[in-house]
Amino acid sequence: MQREFPVGAERPRRPRDWRWMRWLVLLLVVAGTLVWLSVPGGLEIPSSVTSEDVQRAQQDFRRLEQREPDAAELLLMLAENVARRGRVAVAVECVERIPVLDERSGLRSRLLLAQYCLRLNEADRAERAVRELLLAAGRGGAGAGAGEVADQVRTARELLVFLLSLQFRFEERQAVLRELRLGGLLEPLLTKQLYFPSLVAWRTPQQNERLQRFLRESPEDGRLVAAHGRYLLGSGAVEEARRLLDTAVGLSPGDVGVLSAALECRFEEQDLAGFRDLLDVCPGYAEGEPWLLTQMRGEAAALQGDWSGSARYFELLLSADDTNPLYCQGLARAYGGLDQQDQRLKLQQRALQLAELRLTLGEAELKNPGALRAASQAASGLGLKAAAYDLEQLALVGERSMRGGEERQR
Repeated sequence: MQREFPVGAERPRRPRDWRWMRWLVLLLVVAGTLVWLSVPGGLEIPSSVTSEDVQRAQQDFRRLEQREPDAAELLLMLAENVARRGRVAVAVECVERIPVLDERSGLRSRLLLAQYCLRLNEADRAERAVRELLLAAGRGGAGAGAGEVADQVRTARELLVFLLSLQFRFEERQAVLRELRLGGLLEPLLTKQLYFPSLVAWRTPQQNERLQRFLRESPEDGRLVAAHGRYLLGSGAVEEARRLLDTAVGLSPGDVGVLSAALECRFEEQDLAGFRDLLDVCPGYAEGEPWLLTQMRGEAAALQGDWSGSARYFELLLSADDTNPLYCQGLARAYGGLDQQDQRLKLQQRALQLAELRLTLGEAELKNPGALRAASQAASGLGLKAAAYDLEQLALVGERSMRGGEERQR
C-alpha cells in the first residue's frame, strides 16, 4: 500500500545510493581507454577483451616497468595475460593488431603470434607470422636491443625449421638452418638436419600425429594435405596417398612442392603415363625448386634413356645435398648409362657408407658423446669437414655436461 503525505508536507529524503556513480566512473575510464586506443595512430582493443582484462594488464605493466604502457605494449600485455588463462584465440586477436614495425613491441608481437598459432594448430598462420618477423628484422625496422632481436630471430627460425620439417620442405629448411648456424653451434637434432637432411628420420608417427592436428584446423591447406600423402606413401598406403595427393594438387594447383609429391606418387606406382602427363604441366627447371621435383626430372630423363640429362639433374641434387644415398644411386645409374664405370662404382660405395652413417646418426644425441664422436669420425671419412667439426664440438659439450652432472651428485 502506497504511503500518503499531507498536502504541502515535505517528503522525507531517501539516503543517496552512490554505487551507480562508481559504475559510471569505471565505465568512463574504460571508455576513455578504448577511445585512446582508437584515435589515429592508436590501436583498437578487440571486443573479446573485458574491462577487467584491460585494468589488469595496465596494473601488471606499471608494476613491471614503472610507467604507463603505450597502445602496443598494452595489447602485448593483454595477450600474455589472456594466453596464460587459456584464451589463446583472444591473445591472437591482440597481437595481430600490433604493427610488426612498432619500435618496442613489433617483433615480439609476431613471435608470440607464431607461438599462439602453433598452440591453435594453425600452421600457415604461424609461418606467415615468422616470415613477417624475419623480414622486419632483416630490414632493421624494429628498435629493440640487438641482443633481444637476435634471440627473437633465432627462436623464430627454430619455429620455421619445425614447420618446414613437418611439411617435408627440406630445401627451404636448409636455407634457414644455414642462417641459424651463423649464430653459433646448433643442438644435435638441428645439426643433423643441417648436414644430413635426408638421413634424419622424417616420416615418424610423432610427426604424423602433429600433422593431423594441423590438418584438422586447415583441411584445405594443399601443402599439409600433400605432406600427409607423402607420409602415407612412405608407409605403403599408395592408393590413399594418390587420392590425397590428387586432392592437394586441386587445392594448390600452382604449388611446385605439391606437384612434386604427386609426381613421386605416380613414379612409385609405376604409373608412367600419368607421371609423364603431370611432368608436362610442371614449369621448366628453375634454380631453387624443390629437390623432389629435380629428382623426378632426373628419373624421367633416365626412363627416356637420356643419361646425360639424368646425370645433370642428379649432379645438381648432390651439389645441394651430398649426403643423400638416393641421389648417389641415381647419378651412379646415369654414369653407368654413360659408360663411366669408375665414377659409378665410387658413387655406389658412397651410397653404402651413407646408409651406415644413418644408423650412427640415430644414436648421436647430446647425452651420448661417444655416438656423436663416432658420427663425427664417419663424416670425416666421407669428406664432410664442417659436419665432422660440429659433431665433435657437440661431443665435447656432452662430455662437459656429464662431468658437471657427476660433480653435482658428489
